[in-house]
Amino acid sequence: MKPIVKYFDVKAKEPVEETYLTRALKTTIPLVLVETISSLYSLADTYFVSGLGEEALAGVGVAGYILWLYTVVFALFQVPLMILVSQSIGAGLKEKAQGIIGEVCVKGGFTILIVTATYYVASPLFLTIQSGLSGTAYDNALTYLIIRVAGLPVFYFSMCFDTAIIATARTKITLLVNTLGLTANIILDPLLIYGYLGFPKLGIAGAAYATVISSAFTIPLQLYYLGKMGLRPAIDSGNGFFRKVISLGAPAFLERLVFSLGNNVYAGVISRISPRVMAAHNIGLRIESLIYMPGFAFATTASTLVGQKIGEGKIEDARKVGFETIKLGALAMGLLGLVVAFGGRILVTPFSPDEEIAALAATYLLIAGLSELGLGLSMVVGGAIRGAGNTKIPFLVNTASLYLFRVAPSIILSRPLGVIGPWLAMFIDVYARGLILLVVYRRMFHKLAVKHV
Repeated sequence: MKPIVKYFDVKAKEPVEETYLTRALKTTIPLVLVETISSLYSLADTYFVSGLGEEALAGVGVAGYILWLYTVVFALFQVPLMILVSQSIGAGLKEKAQGIIGEVCVKGGFTILIVTATYYVASPLFLTIQSGLSGTAYDNALTYLIIRVAGLPVFYFSMCFDTAIIATARTKITLLVNTLGLTANIILDPLLIYGYLGFPKLGIAGAAYATVISSAFTIPLQLYYLGKMGLRPAIDSGNGFFRKVISLGAPAFLERLVFSLGNNVYAGVISRISPRVMAAHNIGLRIESLIYMPGFAFATTASTLVGQKIGEGKIEDARKVGFETIKLGALAMGLLGLVVAFGGRILVTPFSPDEEIAALAATYLLIAGLSELGLGLSMVVGGAIRGAGNTKIPFLVNTASLYLFRVAPSIILSRPLGVIGPWLAMFIDVYARGLILLVVYRRMFHKLAVKHV
């Protein structure tokens, strides 16, 4: 296998040659741990909130789906930030990368402030329409949601700085920073939820506050490391790259918006079956995130390495390193999926208030675990195509598959099959997306690749 060259490393005094597989592994392994850590944020909330009962669990689960919808606006800036910074690094244009980071932080941050205010006002009505919850479950969901919405600017800036670090392939730094953030969250959760050590007993609100505070804790650390790499954001950039940011980000934003809307319809179908079913679904989803969050790591690696090679002008090398990452990611997710599928009953027990919820959550994990190979393909191939500079193809494929193979069938199948119907629709959807995107990548990569810097 031909070597590739690592051009950006502040510790390296000269280029370092590595195989495609080695490069992919060295970049991905820290990111797998980072994404696992990210999933542990939600899992920690689920674990500590489980002591408050099934209605609290259902509330956090519904709020989580709405937050996924709310944060789709981040994609308008995150995806182009990854593409443009990684291509700038590949081309050796560090000052241009600084300017891009600065523009995205300032102009994107202003947009997020406006969006946050809108979300805050609209959340009670949207929660009512989306979930069908009432009583204590509704109150829990709204409490958790409102606090997390108020913290969206914090999450946005942390996301921007983290993305800029990852685009350099210095993924050990993001691993360190996110580990410290998770540690803060795990410490704060029991203190703020149950009022230990003299802290106020805030219940479900404490879980939300813990997540916001721990995310804010990471921002100074991220800025410190960006400064060490010579990539501190240049506020007065003059690069004029924001129009390019929007043109690249719009398809990614629309993809996640339409995708999240579809997933909220899907979640609404499940929550309307019963709060107990939603609680079980939430437990299974949180545990599954230990697998699909690492899938984001492989997708991010594919975007980063493909983007750097496109920046160098080496299209065929970009295709090869992307395909190595695709194979690695799909295999890893498929194997982990088998573990979760057949070990689900053991995994759900610590999070389940009773036996019925545990049995339902284990059934979810069986179906979801067997679907992880398809999910891995869809995530990593999509990341590689975006890194090549094309955000339209993943948008078209992912959204079409979601509505044709998941949303519509879940509505139809939920009546005769109960919650098993939506879960089977999910299984079909992820394999359809993965296989379609893989065919597109293998046959059309050279036509899709675009250098933007």
